[in-house]
Amino acid sequence: MKNIKINKLIPIVMAGSLLLTLAAGCAASETNGSESAAEAVLSAADDNDPDITYDREDSQVIDISEETDVTISEGGTFIISGETSDGSITVDAGDEEVQLVLRDVSLTCSDSSAITVLSSGGVSVILEGNNYLANGGQFVNDSEEAIDAVVYSKDDLTVSGEGSLEISSPAGHGIVCKDEMVITGGTYVIEALEDGINTNDALLITDGIFEINAGDDAIHTDGIISITGGTFDITAAEGLEGTEIVIDGGEITIAATDDGINAAQKTDNVAVYVEINGGNITITMGQGDTDGIDSNGDITITGGTIDITGMSTIDYDGTATFTGGTLIVNGSQTDTIPNQETGDGMAPGGGTLGEGEKPGEPPAGEVPVAQGQPPAGDPPQGGFPG
Repeated sequence: MKNIKINKLIPIVMAGSLLLTLAAGCAASETNGSESAAEAVLSAADDNDPDITYDREDSQVIDISEETDVTISEGGTFIISGETSDGSITVDAGDEEVQLVLRDVSLTCSDSSAITVLSSGGVSVILEGNNYLANGGQFVNDSEEAIDAVVYSKDDLTVSGEGSLEISSPAGHGIVCKDEMVITGGTYVIEALEDGINTNDALLITDGIFEINAGDDAIHTDGIISITGGTFDITAAEGLEGTEIVIDGGEITIAATDDGINAAQKTDNVAVYVEINGGNITITMGQGDTDGIDSNGDITITGGTIDITGMSTIDYDGTATFTGGTLIVNGSQTDTIPNQETGDGMAPGGGTLGEGEKPGEPPAGEVPVAQGQPPAGDPPQGGFPG
């Protein structure tokens, strides 16, 4: 195993007033007091598009074709390139900040994660060119860490850049971050047996192109999912799942076999809700006990366009507020939020449910769609592709 150390922390140069520590992870800046990482990114993004740069002359260059198992034990900037069918990159840098520049990397780890962050002051991954990370089909854990993702981080993680990242995880998750995670750009193709992206804390996505095919959740967090931009093409059991889900922008297309968007109590003493203020959201549901949008708490729609097709379109346990935007349910525009839980829903093909009809059943006189078959449009089913 190759242990790489440097004697100084390579400075991270940012354009405009974007927070210095944001470039090296999600940690809050010294200048913003107790402001959370997600709030810091949002306030910075109000004024500047992220333009993360680094000092190429002082960076450490690593060719994984020659050094297949790499451990980074001090802070700095590391440019990773090359190809290997069985290798890994491990960051164990204490509380120091690390930048990983992935430049046309092809890295597969046969029995664990391709990139593992055990300790750091925050890790920033910058995408350059076309990159591929994969697991070989099993996760063998010989320590206390239950590593189950191609990219696994115990600390804050930021991913950005103009390059692409393809992730293949036939035995687990695509990306797991045990802390806060921010994505500000890049193109992603993620195929995972379980979740595509999974975080324990806040997940903020401001930009990027995402194609996610997941057997469980495409995007999951125990805390808040905040989406302000980006393009998403999701095929999964569930599209988005978290305690709090806030969508302010983006082009989001979801084909799901369970719930399209699901807000559930993942964190104690935190309000459960779905809030949509903008963006274009299209959800197509499979048959069975499924909901286009399912909130175990409240749902608020103030803007954007939401187009849901399915037997059960919206289900909430709390209150519903609709003050703006466009809501289309099974082809019919409505100015109220239906609730399938109470039987106040929209029938497939448009119109409200008639007397005696139940959510999930076709109106009288119509032939029901065969159980297990998707509604019109024949969306692909979730699960890891064969």
